Amino acid sequence: MTLRSKLPSPTAIFVFEAAARLGNFSRAAQELNVTQPAVSHAISALERHLGQKLFHRSGPSLTLTVAGERLSRVTSRSFAQIETVLAEIEPARVVRETVLLSVSSGLVNHWLMPRFSAFTERFPEIDLQFQLMQSRVSGPLGTADIGLRPLSGAQSAQGLGAFCPEQIIALASPEYLQQFGPLDDPKSAHRLIEMPEHDFRWQDFLRCTGIVPHGPMSTLSLPDYSVALQAAVAGRGIVLGWTSVAAYLIHKQDLVPAASALVRTERSFHLLLGEGYRRLAVLEVRDWLLAEMARDRAEIGPILQDLPQFDRSAV
Repeated sequence: MTLRSKLPSPTAIFVFEAAARLGNFSRAAQELNVTQPAVSHAISALERHLGQKLFHRSGPSLTLTVAGERLSRVTSRSFAQIETVLAEIEPARVVRETVLLSVSSGLVNHWLMPRFSAFTERFPEIDLQFQLMQSRVSGPLGTADIGLRPLSGAQSAQGLGAFCPEQIIALASPEYLQQFGPLDDPKSAHRLIEMPEHDFRWQDFLRCTGIVPHGPMSTLSLPDYSVALQAAVAGRGIVLGWTSVAAYLIHKQDLVPAASALVRTERSFHLLLGEGYRRLAVLEVRDWLLAEMARDRAEIGPILQDLPQFDRSAV
């Protein structure tokens, strides 16, 4: 015969345990989130089912009968043992951590978001937050845990957190190139996607590479590098592409080289750590970002290796 057959309802024993422990139907009702009459009715049904009184009732006060004492001792011990086992087998609660990144909007939209599912699978307990910069990354990290910043000279040579060298390429969609031809051998007049606030612009690229425009070219001026890349993907013109941001688009061939030239400066981009760098989560996120970029650079290496390289001193 099962325990269930000895009880009038599955909840009867929970109601009895609370009433016996608290010595009051009203307080038991509050704990169980039911009404006091519901508790009284459940106890009466249990007593009828057992053929035994479990409580002596005297106004609001309750005292256990001999039968009630025996049942209370068993329920108290059993409930305590059940709670102990549940605590032991319950999975440890995941403590979520937040890592704040200070990076460009282009890096987030065109490099990090395409692999965000891989990030959440690798780090289910870490939430990323962002301080976004529209055109260029610079300045102190502030409260950020990790920031992408350009370094040059001795700082760059140290290689700490080295993410990607500063390489700049003319990029366009394959469809755009098919229609207009490359920048250095055009079929018709090109449109250059320009970022007026950036410290390296089209006149700098043309001067470094020695490319002479063939005829007049129009411009599309955009303030946000993420939007500029998206415009190029949509076939609206040629954009200057920093491999630190555009590596994924190049690897997927959403954008392809639009000129036989690559400008490399003395700078490189590094993932610098803020004051909270001693947190394990910060170090793990930094190392994951570095590994992902290393994989991208290996993928696009064959695409870039045949492009003539032109040097430009650090800006």
